[in-house]
Amino acid sequence: MREHKEAIHPTGENDIFEFPSYSGKIFLRPVDDIMTPYGGLVPFAAFQKQSGLIESLANSCPVNRSSPNATRIYDIICSFGITAICDGRRFTHANRIREDKAIAELFGMERIPGDDSIRRFLYSLDSTEALDWINRGTRSLWNALPDHFIADWDSTVQTKYGHQEGAEVGYNPNKRGRKSFHPLLATVGGTRLCLYYRWRPGDDATASEWIEAMEECLERIGGRRSSLWLNRGDIGFASDKIMTWHETGVKPHYLFKLKLTENIRRAMSGIPEDQWQGNPAFGVLQTAESEVQLVGWSKARRVVFGRRNLGTIPAAENESFWDETKYEFEAYVTSLSESEANTWQIVDLYRKRADCENVFDELKNQWGFNGFCCKKSSPTMIAAMLLLLFYNMWTLFMKLLSPEKHVEMGAGRKWFMLIAGRLVKSGRRKELHISVSGQWWDELKDGYSRICKWIDSTAPQLNMFTCFQPMLL
Repeated sequence: MREHKEAIHPTGENDIFEFPSYSGKIFLRPVDDIMTPYGGLVPFAAFQKQSGLIESLANSCPVNRSSPNATRIYDIICSFGITAICDGRRFTHANRIREDKAIAELFGMERIPGDDSIRRFLYSLDSTEALDWINRGTRSLWNALPDHFIADWDSTVQTKYGHQEGAEVGYNPNKRGRKSFHPLLATVGGTRLCLYYRWRPGDDATASEWIEAMEECLERIGGRRSSLWLNRGDIGFASDKIMTWHETGVKPHYLFKLKLTENIRRAMSGIPEDQWQGNPAFGVLQTAESEVQLVGWSKARRVVFGRRNLGTIPAAENESFWDETKYEFEAYVTSLSESEANTWQIVDLYRKRADCENVFDELKNQWGFNGFCCKKSSPTMIAAMLLLLFYNMWTLFMKLLSPEKHVEMGAGRKWFMLIAGRLVKSGRRKELHISVSGQWWDELKDGYSRICKWIDSTAPQLNMFTCFQPMLL
């Protein structure tokens, strides 16, 4: 007769569970250890503390929270930023990190507030006061800008599905007829930093409110305004009003792409063939320039043309008497003189603007830029500005971790942040044990060494972000 043997640890007894796995029996039980899936946030927490930006914002907040039970402003701002960094796309995603005690320890938070606390705080802010508050609190960040930088301007479409203030039907190529916001943004060419954000309703045109935005942007960067060398933009910005603003007083130069209208094509066709620079061989770009005054322009301006020979269409295929050469054309208007940039350099300079589209793609798809939205426009705008602050801080942080190349947030989370860790306390000493090895640890170790070196060599009161200037060139 077979004897019945009782299991030493019956399933579920004392919260211990037994699972037969491929490597044999595995016993599973909960522990009270402080653990986190975001062990890689330790160096970022040190980077944030050294910068002092979030503490400065919290201390200068225009909202007075007098109740002793009210959540600290620092905790709210920090919770929102970490939610975005940890792949949060909605305010409700803040609840994912509420029970992560390690994050509270790392960032010096008394408690991690939930989504309701964050939204109530945003609703309590006046939009005008909040704009001035964030601009003043983050001005030191712009010390990282290079001494000679370019601002790339563009608008982007944020499709909305609910009932939000300012969500209107306008230009929306991906969801035609769907309501959206149409914010105006500026990025710093070649650096991936987002210089400026302006909330606008969905039915605004591309360059609407640009002059007001430009004046506000110059005020924001303060002492760095003289370093802004050039404004770049697509065909939506090539208006007489915007170009006249640049030409009045001491202002940055401009470079805008032009729509290939009949008048532009007529001006291009009037250029003698011997003035086109470059070999007319198949597929090779040729350039030329001319002084052009279009209808609606107050003066003639330098326009640079480009054309590319795409081949010859035989007369039989074109239903004509003669063979026809097919070209691809482009045109740009600029305030740069020929001594400052020749025609080839103008074309190359504009094409480098394409990198700003990568910033928009990263913000929308990897930072939840489309997601943190309230019914009122003011808290939505403030949330976007705070998100861009953490985006800029993370971008500079990644320059220390991986200076050789830009690592987008999707890959950066997996490689540098999502690391299992256990917080261990012994007396006054705290250690976070992370589970890494091999080549992964070798790369992290190099990055951590650069961060420690930066912390040791900087002080919050000494323009600490200036050291990023050569890294952003």
